Amino acid sequence: MDEQQIQRQLGLRIKSFRKSKNLTQDDLSTIIGIEPANVSNIERGISFPSKTTLFALIEKCKIEPNFLLGFLYEGKEPYSTIDFDIIENIINLPEETKTHLNKLLQTLNK
Repeated sequence: MDEQQIQRQLGLRIKSFRKSKNLTQDDLSTIIGIEPANVSNIERGISFPSKTTLFALIEKCKIEPNFLLGFLYEGKEPYSTIDFDIIENIINLPEETKTHLNKLLQTLNK
């Protein structure tokens, strides 16, 4: 994966998180302490977030580092925005519903 693809995947993950929390780019920029234009550039894959911005996303927004950077693991396919939306929706479900959903998904994948 080249640098541009990494920037794009990371941006998609941040955008997916932001949308799942119903935050605007302005909202997210205020939370993590950067300009809204920087959020836009990061989400569009134009620029990398700084270390400070990554730490703010992890600490202030409670984003799992694996959610942000998991696509870098060898052999993993990059996720799309819809994948992250689905994951976020599942995370917020009650455990019993997750169990039923898991069984349904196992059936569909056979």
